[in-house]
Amino acid sequence: MKLTKSVRSVIIAAAVLLVLGVVMMILMLTAPKENDESSSSELSSVVEETINITSQSTDKVLKLTVSNENGKYTFERQKRIVSSTDSEGKVSSQDEYYWTSADLKGVTQSDTSVRNFVNSLSALPAKSVVEENADDLEKYGLETPLASAEVSFEDGSVIKLNFGIQNPASTSSAYCCTEGSNKVYLVNYYSVSGAYSPVNRYANLVLTDSLNSDGSNQLDYLKIQRKDLDEEVEIRYMFDVAEDAESEDSVIATFNTHRFVKPVTAEIDITTGSSVCNNVYGMTMSACEYLEQTDENMKACGLDDPFVKMTFKYGGNIRTLLLGNEIISETEVENSPSLTTVTGYYAVLEGTNGIFSIAKDSAPWYTFNISDIVSRQPLSPYIYTVENVTITTPDGEYKFDIDSENKRFFNNGSEVESDEFKKLYQQLISSIGEEMYTEQTSSAPDVTVKFRYREKYFDTYGTEEDVVEFIPDDGRKYIININGKTLFKVRGIYVTRLTENIIALLNGGTVSYDW
Repeated sequence: MKLTKSVRSVIIAAAVLLVLGVVMMILMLTAPKENDESSSSELSSVVEETINITSQSTDKVLKLTVSNENGKYTFERQKRIVSSTDSEGKVSSQDEYYWTSADLKGVTQSDTSVRNFVNSLSALPAKSVVEENADDLEKYGLETPLASAEVSFEDGSVIKLNFGIQNPASTSSAYCCTEGSNKVYLVNYYSVSGAYSPVNRYANLVLTDSLNSDGSNQLDYLKIQRKDLDEEVEIRYMFDVAEDAESEDSVIATFNTHRFVKPVTAEIDITTGSSVCNNVYGMTMSACEYLEQTDENMKACGLDDPFVKMTFKYGGNIRTLLLGNEIISETEVENSPSLTTVTGYYAVLEGTNGIFSIAKDSAPWYTFNISDIVSRQPLSPYIYTVENVTITTPDGEYKFDIDSENKRFFNNGSEVESDEFKKLYQQLISSIGEEMYTEQTSSAPDVTVKFRYREKYFDTYGTEEDVVEFIPDDGRKYIININGKTLFKVRGIYVTRLTENIIALLNGGTVSYDW
């Protein structure tokens, strides 16, 4: 085929471009590497050499002694043998190191905090060398060090580290030198801040066990005496409800887990009241304020006559917490009085050495109001822990006996339909507190419901019976008294439907709890 002149021109141009591309590739591949080597050299010049002031393993430390304005204290290494069993039942043992300090005066230490501090000093890097041979250590705060730490290693070597002021240009750094040397380093302040601190810093602040993942150490009870409350508050775990929940055919009556038994009878709302119960688990303090519970220290913190005394039991252990004076924080405001804020309270856990502070948000027992955390479903006893229910209305008295062994229900000796009675029972324990109302009344009730419990229930809660009274208010609502305490109001339709359901049950009809 004969090519036109224009096509031949395009082919020739493409060939020329291809040849030029190959030439350029060869030149690039064979070019000297001076530029690459120069760039690599420049990069390596900005990488600082690591500077180690100390460089030993934490487990090589035998003793650490700290001196600062707060005093002097020592941690010494101890050894214990820890045994473990593998999946095949084979037992092995290994040495484990930990530290103790007599200067904590019996206050339990935080092993993690101590180990981290020892680790930071046994292998202490410097950010940079400030001066190789400083003529004036005073300007670094090192002539008379603000803090010192003497570290003794198991090879017999000892190094004393002196710490001065923080770097004015960057307070995240502090000046450091070794004893007898004028070589000044900059170190990370936060790594060595423990050297500036009192021994209290190393107290264990977690004073109680956490809740087990399987809930096996649930809070059994909580008793609170508080100066601004006329009566003791007592809270108990609802064991009967928990046991019922384990049954495959159980019907969940409530999601609440604890109830008040004093000064009112009502469940605690699982949402608004959870912290009152749950904060006893893994109870964590803010700081250890005093190592010793002397009379003077206890009085200064208001713990000789505490505002709150709380006794609680879980995991088989009974503990008592004392809460004393409020801890006040002041904030300066220009041209105005200082703002004061309560940030926490002084605290002592009996059986534990030391006086602590606990954050306000971690100690709801100091300020909670019962009316704020009571459930609108105040009572939900498991049906088979009830011996009988007696309902008194203007039309008469109706007593229902419960045969827990055979799961049968009777009225005056005549058996009533099981499923329909369960519906009636569900109405008796469901949603009767539509609004809070605590103004006491002496008016006579229109309707009374009395739950009589079995012996096991009494053994758990110390309660033989609960009585709920419905007192007419304004024709449209009823005031609800529980064991003589006014707690709620409910719409009149509730009582109307209740009386209708009793008649329907006794006449073989259908119970409805739609109100």
